[in-house]
Amino acid sequence: MKRTFLAVVFVFFLAMFVNGCATKGGSGMASEPGKENHTLTIATGDSYEFCDRWQVGDTVKFSYSSSKPVTFNVHYHAKHKKAYSIKDTLSDEFSGSFTVDNDEIHCGMWQNNNDKFIKLSFEVEVMK
Repeated sequence: MKRTFLAVVFVFFLAMFVNGCATKGGSGMASEPGKENHTLTIATGDSYEFCDRWQVGDTVKFSYSSSKPVTFNVHYHAKHKKAYSIKDTLSDEFSGSFTVDNDEIHCGMWQNNNDKFIKLSFEVEVMK
């Protein structure tokens, strides 16, 4: 009985730790030119957002690979409405870019609708 309880507690904390990896990222500040690389795990039914503020005229490239297909987009909120710089795509690999045309905070978002955790590796490159 005690072993079962300890196993349940261990699984709970493990799930909390792994789930904690799928939280919002990014600085929210105007990024310098260059590349950022990230690798993380996203739980079933969970999502991850990487948000940052880039300068108007910057070109921002997102590329990723994941262990299963995920829904990906880049969006921002303008006047209580969500607008998309890169519209929803469902894939396990992606590479695309957009030119920043406003000063809102933009978010790359990955949604895991698979029945298992997925591993995601992504790169964000800012070009002035």
